[in-house]
Amino acid sequence: MRLVVDARTSAFAALVDYGGVFPPASLSVGDAVAGYREARASEASWVVGRFLIRASQLEELAAVAQATMVAGEVPWEVSATFDLDAPQSADLAAAFHAEMEPAMTVSAAEARIIDPTIDGIERLFTTVGSISPDVVAFLEVTPSANIEGQVRSIADVIKRAGRVGGAKLRCGGATSDLFPTAEELAVFIKSCVDAGLPYKATAGLHQPVRHFDEALSIYRHGFLNMLMATAAAADGAGLGTIIEIVSETDRTAFAISPAFATWRDITMPGSALRRVRQNLFIAYDATDFDEPISALRDMNLLGGGT
Repeated sequence: MRLVVDARTSAFAALVDYGGVFPPASLSVGDAVAGYREARASEASWVVGRFLIRASQLEELAAVAQATMVAGEVPWEVSATFDLDAPQSADLAAAFHAEMEPAMTVSAAEARIIDPTIDGIERLFTTVGSISPDVVAFLEVTPSANIEGQVRSIADVIKRAGRVGGAKLRCGGATSDLFPTAEELAVFIKSCVDAGLPYKATAGLHQPVRHFDEALSIYRHGFLNMLMATAAAADGAGLGTIIEIVSETDRTAFAISPAFATWRDITMPGSALRRVRQNLFIAYDATDFDEPISALRDMNLLGGGT
């Protein structure tokens, strides 16, 4: 029987939103644009997703794009990260979208929750939604607050609005205090699955599998851990199992064949991974495209995008 979709493609297609302008890469807008074009022209182009940029840099992106885009170039989907106050960021994103469409569209926007009350989340979601009728809003939760409550509130707001949106979690940064614990990450994943809420992750996810960072004396989370944990949660796994998967540091505990993905004695078919990627774990932000691709190849996990 011929497989319709390779499980490896289900796992990694459009997984990486490229944000070369962000630390630690901290590229100029021009260099990040060049890096994104290089990724989209590479053999692993099917893994790259949206181009990620700060709202305050959208005007510069428009100038660079207008000077460098060529006839026939495949349109770009841009994700705007709100780095100014929400109304100002939304106005900049709306102006960019109106000016650059269809060559570039702001298909998503990411904003951190400042006021975690239901009213605060609703106001933020409405502001992000003002960019365009089709923009997907990802609202970043604060791990120090009630993660489960924030996720539930985001899901409630999105349902009432009748629009597409999701949650976002910061998984690291320049200092160790920016890394959520394995338990916090597991609670976030389970909460999103329980609420049927799509999510994306940002910062700190440099490798597929959780590993120790000597420089920061902290464990960095792995995006493959997150994917398998989400699939297990969607299949009914409890919080304890989700924590175990998120905490796994043994690369050999994971495997993906054309048909199945496995973590130890848990096996998921490619169809389950596809549903998880479509409906739950949408993408993660990376400042470097080559590092995760190289790591997946080293683990013999990267298929051909078929």
